[in-house]
Amino acid sequence: MLIERKEILNEDGSLGYIEAVFESDNILKTTYFPKAGRLYIAFNRGGTYSYENISPEMYEQFEKAESQGKFFYQNIRNKPEILYRKEFTLYPTEVRELKEIVKNNKESIEDNDE
Repeated sequence: MLIERKEILNEDGSLGYIEAVFESDNILKTTYFPKAGRLYIAFNRGGTYSYENISPEMYEQFEKAESQGKFFYQNIRNKPEILYRKEFTLYPTEVRELKEIVKNNKESIEDNDE
């Protein structure tokens, strides 16, 4: 489930990239660069990978999916047309901070539903 989404604009006002935080058993955060077609996924253990050839339509489907993890495994992972590589690992403090964002936003969403 999408918890937080930010669109970062270029100086000319065009969309530079999208950052999103998810409540997911597997996926913690994504950063998507639509012009480059590159998606960075930070997983819950901190490993962060980049995936190339991700169209804006595919990213939108990923973001709106009922389960980002299922969508990832069915449509992105191990697809020959989608090149990937490990980029870096988040520090444990970064993972904790992102999980805290998920927890706090989830609580506020639940409070609004009552």
